[in-house]
Amino acid sequence: MTFPTRFSVPRLHRCFARTAPLLGAAILLAAAAAQGQSRFPPPPSVEEIDAWVEDAMARWEVPGLGLAIVHEGRSYLSAGYGVRELGRDTPVDGATLFSIGSCSKAFGAATIASLVEEGKLRWDDRITDHIPWFRLHDPWTTREIRVRDIVTHRVGTGSNQPLRPLVTDRRDYLMRIAHTDPDHTFRDRYGYTNDMLVLTGHLVETVSGTDWDSYAREKLWSPLGMTTTTARMALANASPNHAEPHAIIERRFIGNAATTGMPLEPVPWQYAEDVTVPSGGVITSADEITEWMRFHVGTHPNPPLSRSSVELMHAPHTVIRNPSSWMPFEGPGAYAMGWSTGRFGDVTGVGHGGNALGFNCSIALAPRQGFGVWATTNRNSELPWVLTKWAMARFVGTEELRSRDWHAEFEQSVAEGNRRIFEAEEARQAARLDQGPSVPLEAYVGTYRNGYAGELRIRLTDEAIPPLMPAEGRLGRWDATPGVHERPAASASAGADRNGSGNGAGNGSVNGVGEATGVLRLVAEFDGRERPVRMPLEHWHVDRFDMWFGDVRIGVSFMLDDTARVTGVEMDYYGRFERVP
Repeated sequence: MTFPTRFSVPRLHRCFARTAPLLGAAILLAAAAAQGQSRFPPPPSVEEIDAWVEDAMARWEVPGLGLAIVHEGRSYLSAGYGVRELGRDTPVDGATLFSIGSCSKAFGAATIASLVEEGKLRWDDRITDHIPWFRLHDPWTTREIRVRDIVTHRVGTGSNQPLRPLVTDRRDYLMRIAHTDPDHTFRDRYGYTNDMLVLTGHLVETVSGTDWDSYAREKLWSPLGMTTTTARMALANASPNHAEPHAIIERRFIGNAATTGMPLEPVPWQYAEDVTVPSGGVITSADEITEWMRFHVGTHPNPPLSRSSVELMHAPHTVIRNPSSWMPFEGPGAYAMGWSTGRFGDVTGVGHGGNALGFNCSIALAPRQGFGVWATTNRNSELPWVLTKWAMARFVGTEELRSRDWHAEFEQSVAEGNRRIFEAEEARQAARLDQGPSVPLEAYVGTYRNGYAGELRIRLTDEAIPPLMPAEGRLGRWDATPGVHERPAASASAGADRNGSGNGAGNGSVNGVGEATGVLRLVAEFDGRERPVRMPLEHWHVDRFDMWFGDVRIGVSFMLDDTARVTGVEMDYYGRFERVP
């Protein structure tokens, strides 16, 4: 489908969360203190918020949105807007489940805090005291890395997301990190990492003796009444009330995934296994995240952790000089434990952003004021960050913050990012040589290996290769549960044309596997978790090819010796592979 000039958003379907009574003198005092400190104008009414959200969804072309607001320690709004899936009458409400991406990291830090409170772990324990086989590239860092380091973004490992479709389990993922160079020196500076939060999940499982989802359910979600929150994709997909992620149909060279004016389609969910949990992969709703926010601002009647643990998780640990757009503060701030923190006007903001294919999430808190806002969308969009900044400004912000046009600021950011993307692609196109492969295609065929990605096989085939999406390297819905990807998939046929083209390839088929195209082309094949991961190579120039992982271009350069024998491969994201004799 294509969008009209103004994206048509169905009327909101709002479901208010029931506000639990504040139990106990301490909770009453906390709420009274938060209210007594109020020096802000009256907050926007629910009707004003509804109107703002509906207009914003049309502006950012968002199918569905979940929103939760806590004000003065109590639920102010828990609502759903739009639809769970384009083309179906499936309204979003306060109980609709969304994948929250890296907003999961705060749950990871909280499970560590729970183990600390149980006396099973200390923040300054060495990781190798609990996981003796764990290794980083540098032996000294391996010995010195402590529990608090892995939730504060200062280790330097970065995020090895390209491993996800290749590894068999979390341990396999973590063992391969030793084959990567660090992004920066240990404890030298802030460096965002998913890898260390993956390690957090494994540490929790090792120390507790149970899987991370079960531990989080017992220690965090059940006490808070978060009964449908999960990190298990099968449970979420089995729910009749979960949002479908959406992405731009043609994702090559369109710029930022939040770009408007492009047709959307439902796409498979990511995080279909627990390898990267809790770096990402938690699934929750507006109704239930309300309880999580009330806990963090100190007004939940049944807190699963002590207030001192919460304050430690909110405390600055690693300086952030240039905050990203998803951070709920302006100017220099810091990363705490699973949260970023800094000043937003006159208040201290604590929050996080989350991103997965077809989902974006933002959470922002002003704990001392008893305020929190959470927003999520079922397409990649800047809107959750626009909305949390707008809500922070309206509820606890200064006059200057309330007067800012947050839409325009984020639209400018998207436009600037697109400009850089397009300029880089123009430069790449301009540098392309009008020259074919320097050797016959058969010469590239062979087996190559490195310690990071394992074995790479380059084959020559006339089979049509189905499109490979970033959702775990799978085509369509990963677990075969009924849903949109059970339909005849327009995305599969269109994607096969795009991702199945290459060094002489014709059109791909819908089914892809086993059907001949009559044209030979090179295919890169890795060992995957469930089956081989196969990606066609598209010739670029000379001995350089491109392969596509969804909308991610991976450059593949073959290395030749003086006799024109292919000796290795240099691949973006995966590094250098040596040819196996």
